Amino acid sequence: MSHQGTAFSSEKEVLANVLKRNIEQVGRFPPDSTAEEVAKVLASDINGKIVIITGASPSGLGAEAARVIFQHNPKLLILASRSIKTIDETIVAIGGYKSSEKVRAVVLDLADLDSVRKAAAEILEITPTVDVLINNAGIMMVPEYKTTKQGFELQFQVNHLGHFLFTNLILSALLKSPFGPRVVNVSSAGHRASEVHLDDVNFKNGETYDSFIAYGQSKSANILFTVSLDQKLQKKGLRSFAVDPGSVGWWNADGSLGENIPWTTVGQGTSSYIVGAFDRTIDDQSGKCLAKANIDATAESYATDPEIAEKLWVLSEKFVGQEFRYD
Repeated sequence: MSHQGTAFSSEKEVLANVLKRNIEQVGRFPPDSTAEEVAKVLASDINGKIVIITGASPSGLGAEAARVIFQHNPKLLILASRSIKTIDETIVAIGGYKSSEKVRAVVLDLADLDSVRKAAAEILEITPTVDVLINNAGIMMVPEYKTTKQGFELQFQVNHLGHFLFTNLILSALLKSPFGPRVVNVSSAGHRASEVHLDDVNFKNGETYDSFIAYGQSKSANILFTVSLDQKLQKKGLRSFAVDPGSVGWWNADGSLGENIPWTTVGQGTSSYIVGAFDRTIDDQSGKCLAKANIDATAESYATDPEIAEKLWVLSEKFVGQEFRYD
């Protein structure tokens, strides 16, 4: 697919059709399950775990995941977001303000790799072990071309590159999990808008930038990162899943709600987070995508190809200036 892709309106029509796809129940949970319903079934798997969630803004998907997980007695819940004020608001919203020993806040700005390194170091000081990492933070369809402090297109760095670095920097703690570590990467059906342009992630320095194509590129990268984690670390006990939460919110350019989009509640959108993070019955499906609380086999081949995944891994190492080998 070219950088320009099709017209934005056509892209939305394509995505709307994808979102209408039927995900069959192939696991334990009906496709319309909420995170709360799933968590009740998996309560014993949540109990006592050390969990990190990135991007937990009040009323968002990350906050809903945090709320549901916190209800089921994790040992420690770490919320990592760009604003300490936002994290504190979420902690209050989920009822964790009276449990400072069980809920911690860490500032993490994925648009700045220096902040990512600082946040990872802080987490390793807080806990030597992590059981579950949910890479939820993300941005969508930035209207104008913008680059980060390190010079990368904003959506590519926030949605993929920052999480790539963050995950690898705390992987030593994840691999110490006595329960079998989990990494959940939040992607989207929007990955169908674009493959990862390995030779030009910056869209010719913005000349060919399209907000939807850039978003699609970053979401394909999330799935490819999931594939790589499985390839490299399944033998060490780690399981990784990419999650499509569905269309919880989609707006037109004028600010109105998109037409013909099958809306999903926040609770339903977050159900796959809980499945990916805690359902041990899908261990043999590591590296796959989840949607509507079930395995989703409809992802594009360019987002699931192991060879492309490896190329993206090597490129991401180059971009962050650090190699990560797990032989």
